[in-house]
Amino acid sequence: MENFDPRKLTFRMLSLLDIKEFKVAAKESVETNLEYLAYGTIFKDILPLEYLDFYTGMLKSTSADHFGLFDGGTLLGHVAYQLGFSKFGTELMGWTRKDYQNHGVGEIGLISASERAFGVKGFNFVQLAINEKNLPSRKVAEKVGFFPALKIPYDSTTSDSFILYLKLSPRTLRLARQYGRRPLDVMACPASAVGMTHFLNSDSVIQFYEWPFPPFAEGARPTNPYAFEDYVARMNFSPRNVEDEA
Repeated sequence: MENFDPRKLTFRMLSLLDIKEFKVAAKESVETNLEYLAYGTIFKDILPLEYLDFYTGMLKSTSADHFGLFDGGTLLGHVAYQLGFSKFGTELMGWTRKDYQNHGVGEIGLISASERAFGVKGFNFVQLAINEKNLPSRKVAEKVGFFPALKIPYDSTTSDSFILYLKLSPRTLRLARQYGRRPLDVMACPASAVGMTHFLNSDSVIQFYEWPFPPFAEGARPTNPYAFEDYVARMNFSPRNVEDEA
């Protein structure tokens, strides 16, 4: 690994011109990504035609935007913006190229992605799902301003859980201070939308959309996944849902 200047790194959307560099970086990083990321499995024995389909399909996706962190023409990391548990937030998924881990690349990628999520895309929050055993990634997330919110089991067949990490936008924090509300109660509330913020004065609105879980505790039992699903359903409730069922 050559030395790089963090101040000169470029965070930009991936394009078809990056197809070869992405493949080289991903195949180099199979071993380091194998345990926690699907990319490790995908690129372990991928065939050229399969890779072409994978990459072009990735860029054409309507549910995710793909960005890379570049040092000149060298891809150091990949970040995907995916749908969050609410339309007011986005989930980040990504990886750092082998030999660039533990050199601040992950931190720069998360900071750049969060700044774009808040400043350009206008999201209220950014979320990460990190395996509870993945202590290095958890440490990086907390270092750049994410905080653990919930421990949720992957499924009923395993004892493994992931930690839902959140980072709230400056606007969300400002609205919470302005209206005397908890930031977690504002982040997914429709009243946080431009032109709707006066509804944050309503206790009934806040009670309906409030964050219903206790503060995170490292040694606590995982949250019931059905309770989280109920919360997500309430956050995404729309009068159209009733019309569709009628």
